[in-house]
This record gives sequence, C-alpha cells and structure tokens, in this order.
Amino acid sequence: MRYKTILVHADLSRHAQRRIETAAAICAAHAAHLVGAAMTGIPRAVFPYGYDVRPGSLLAGYVDPLADSARRALLQFEEIARRHGVSHEARLVCDAVPDALALLARFADLVVVSQDDPDESLGYLPPAERMPDYVIAQAGRPVLVLPRSVPVGQEQADAAPGCPRRVLLCWNGSREASAAMAAAVPLMQRAPHTTLALFTPVFPAAFAGEQELDDAKAFLRRHAVHAEVALRDPQHDTGHAILALAAELDCDLVVMGCYGHSRFQELLLGGASRTVLRDATLPVLLAR
Repeated sequence: MRYKTILVHADLSRHAQRRIETAAAICAAHAAHLVGAAMTGIPRAVFPYGYDVRPGSLLAGYVDPLADSARRALLQFEEIARRHGVSHEARLVCDAVPDALALLARFADLVVVSQDDPDESLGYLPPAERMPDYVIAQAGRPVLVLPRSVPVGQEQADAAPGCPRRVLLCWNGSREASAAMAAAVPLMQRAPHTTLALFTPVFPAAFAGEQELDDAKAFLRRHAVHAEVALRDPQHDTGHAILALAAELDCDLVVMGCYGHSRFQELLLGGASRTVLRDATLPVLLAR
C-alpha cells in the first residue's frame, strides 16, 4: 500500500522545516504527491472568493503582511520539496489555519502537522491553540502530529524522518483504533518492528480479547506487517502508559485511535488522546 496525496502545513514557525522534511520524505518513499498549504489566518467568510484586496486600502495594510508571510512559507516548502524530488504543489489559502487544513485534508491520504507549542507565537497569525485536535476531529483523515521538540541524539538519525523503525500500534478493539491501524499500514510495511499493544488492567488466561488480537495480527500479516503483542496495565493513566511503553521499546512512531466527546465538546479529546498529543516527544499518527 502507498499514500498518494499528503498534505502538510507550511508556515514560518521553527518547526516548519522538520514538518515539511518529514512529509517530503514520506512522499519520496511512496511516490506520492505533496500539497503544502499556507494560510493567511483570515477567516474564509471575509474573502469567500479568495484573497482580493484593493491595494493601498486600510484592509490591505492589515492583510498584505499576512499573505506575504504565507508566500514566504511556501517558498521554503517548495525548496524542500524540490530537494526531495517529489511531485508537489503550493497552496496559498485565505482562511484560518485549522479550518483550511481540515477542508484540504479531505482530499489527502495523510495530513502532517506539528504539536502545539505554547512557547512560540508567530505574531502574524491569530493563535491556533489545539489546532491538531481540531484537524483530527474535522478532517476525516489520519493526521501525523510531529513533536515540538526532538529528543537528544535524534537530530542526526540516519533513518529518513518519514520512515519509522519501530512502531507502537495501540489497540482496544474500537472503530477509531481500527481506522488508525489501517491508515498506518503504509508506514508499518516499511518499519522493521511493529508492536501491537493492548492496555488493560486484567489479563486472565482466557483473555476475552485474545481472538481480536489474533485477528488484528492476521490483518497486519496479510499486509506484510509482522507484529509482536505487548500487554500493559495502564494504572488508570492510559496516555502516559502508551508513552512509557513507546520509550521502553525505543519506538519512533505511535499509532492510535483518537477519541472525542459529544459534538458540543468536539474539540475536547478523550483523556489518553489529549495526554499523548500534549506530552509526546515522538511522532503520533491519530485517526477517528
């Protein structure tokens, strides 16, 4: 299996280069098309037909710098994409960042964004706090969230950033976990090691979910992914148990379903999802 279209968020943050490099590396491995999207941060309702401002107007004095920043971000995107030799296109979108990414994501196989960074404010854009949460909830596509910091020693890793070596696949039998497993198959096929992990406080001899694990392993095996099984007691904190097991196994990618609340709380993800999104220091692929 291969990804065909990958969408990456392009901006001028300190995380942008690694984010675009990762997306380009995945595209190179899959012969996929890369779409880089940079947003002005102005809601689509203001310019429903695209960016159109009368030069010299008061509105232009506010919006033009935002558009110029987005264009500079796209120049960086195009330089990286050309260096990786991948098919690509740059999109300047006059919209808020989360809304634009969620809409464009519906025509992609994978979306690449960065973890929220409370210590960085770009200044030229309105705050996009919890932007990954919104995109995951609204896009209907798997989202690869890259950490805001890279562990010491990983900066010069030999492996390409888009090719994980050790994958932790979190399983609980849910629809979301199934969606995440299927979405990550193209990455797991290229990873030498995959661990199928179940987090439950009870492990009886005749475990009720044993058949599910066998079926999940069989599904992966038919896709040329050979997974080992790990059972862990989460001790009432599944999110940190996931991150602890990922560190123990030296994983460089976590795959998990993303659990939300009702439509009235759709930006508030479930406890484990929120913990992993907030505290992960390795890439996390999430799907709903």
